[in-house]
Amino acid sequence: MSDSSFALSVTRGPSADLALERELSRTLGRTVELLARRPLPYRSSFAIDALEIAIGGDAPVRVLLKRLDSAGLSDVAELARPAFLRDAGHELTIYREVLPAFGDGVPALYGGVADAANGRAWMLLEQIEGVPLWQLGAPGMWEEAACWLARLHGASIPRSSALRSYDDAWYERWLRRAVAFAPCGALDRIAAAHWRVRQRLAAWPSTVVHGEFYPSNVLVEDADGAARLRVVDWEMAGVGAGLLDLAALTAGWDQRGRDRLVAAYHAAATAIGGRASLAELDEALEYARLQVALQWIGWSRHWSPPAPHARDWIDEAQAAAERLGL
Repeated sequence: MSDSSFALSVTRGPSADLALERELSRTLGRTVELLARRPLPYRSSFAIDALEIAIGGDAPVRVLLKRLDSAGLSDVAELARPAFLRDAGHELTIYREVLPAFGDGVPALYGGVADAANGRAWMLLEQIEGVPLWQLGAPGMWEEAACWLARLHGASIPRSSALRSYDDAWYERWLRRAVAFAPCGALDRIAAAHWRVRQRLAAWPSTVVHGEFYPSNVLVEDADGAARLRVVDWEMAGVGAGLLDLAALTAGWDQRGRDRLVAAYHAAATAIGGRASLAELDEALEYARLQVALQWIGWSRHWSPPAPHARDWIDEAQAAAERLGL
């Protein structure tokens, strides 16, 4: 096993830490001193280590080392993650080519490499010291997240081949998977009318889509006494109907809570040139909710969503279809 592969494995100790220092120094082009290393209690699909490092003799910084190759997947994620979403270089390219346009609302990238064949697929990110949005009951921060999302959707789309295409084929693929994984007949009516979902989402303006804009991926950080939002986990970033992100953010809210967040999003979108009425937004959003539910159903037959996302998604899909008259 190469030094770099050993260093980025779950193995820890003096030899592994020395190899990791060499790997980081080689990739960043400056001498890196590893001061502390621990596994992050929270992780996405991939293994993440929290590091404290000094780069080129500068003051120590706290960063996250995220594995991007299949060996870095947790056992659950390895079983559940669809094969067509496994691309070691995708998120790293998103951080390099897309996210710089969105300033400090996203973690800074220190560097990375996507050479999965040789055990070198990882990226080094700024560690955000924040609280996940879902842990906060204050509606003001949720509304601010809706406004942040509206601004994301109103921004120009950077050129990048790494952005996934949230298009007709994408939506139909998730439908096929959902039908295959759901109890027999549970989604038959939705499948028969799904062309209307695809048609409505295709008609909505294309924007950058985070792809998983759930409150667990929105961190609230204390910046000199003022709260600010930082958005993490861009593995599913793409281009398509941004309403999919708003559907993710508002999942689990009662009607009153949803209305408040949708109104905040609409006001922010209108302020930067959005032309859709609130009624048009509400109607199109229902189609996005249905599609988000299908994606959860179609993720894997061997897996259940984590607690923040755990819902009866078949019931959610059927309820959305009923409201739409499908």
